[in-house]
Amino acid sequence: MSHADRFLGRAEVYAAARPGYPGALGAWLRDLGLLGTGVADLGAGTGLFTRLLLEYGATVTAVEPNADMRAQLLRALNSLVQAGQLKVQAGTSEATGLAAGSVGLVTAAQAAHWFDPRPTVRELRRILRPGGRVVLVWNDWRGVDEPFNRAYGDVVRRHSAPDTPEGITRSPDAELAILLPGGLEHHTFENPLRLSRERLQALAGSISYLPAPGAPGAASMARDLDVLFDTHAADGTVVLTYHTHAYLGQLD
Repeated sequence: MSHADRFLGRAEVYAAARPGYPGALGAWLRDLGLLGTGVADLGAGTGLFTRLLLEYGATVTAVEPNADMRAQLLRALNSLVQAGQLKVQAGTSEATGLAAGSVGLVTAAQAAHWFDPRPTVRELRRILRPGGRVVLVWNDWRGVDEPFNRAYGDVVRRHSAPDTPEGITRSPDAELAILLPGGLEHHTFENPLRLSRERLQALAGSISYLPAPGAPGAASMARDLDVLFDTHAADGTVVLTYHTHAYLGQLD
């Protein structure tokens, strides 16, 4: 199964349940002057990070290989496509379809752990203008020591696909030096996500290594998530605490 195909049938729950990105991250990129030179958002998915870039003034080309995800993005942000602030196209990190030297910033949120690093770097060198920058972003709940995070992690491990690495993290630490060979700086932003029972179920259904909605194992996972929610809910919601990790770097 290709990386893009891992999310077939999950686009709707992905768009409905996944966390967005903190405004402080968008403001930081804007204040650094990185959003005024054209942005390529790779692995844009349903547009959760694309929205942040647009909100803080960027003109964006969103590149996404999964057709379901692209369709969700286009439905949600069609007005900005019509306004000329956003372009959406098929492509991968290794073959974006962008013109050479066409952007000043490349972003990838919740995506670069799927990239093949060396051909990706070749493609980024091709599409970036001289002095262009790269920012790789992950929302991650795993390293956060909160009671609900720990309990949710127990459910995730119980229902993960057999080939899922134990303690999986979204940031591919061993590959960051390859993806950002000119050096990088790491910034962390708080990003708590308040979840209803329905959104908690949808969140789990959006994760590539957990049972997809309607798949074998989905009903058992849903029962465990209901028990989890009932144990931890206050005023009808639970809070899964994310940290948003941003790695700002360059290629040379």
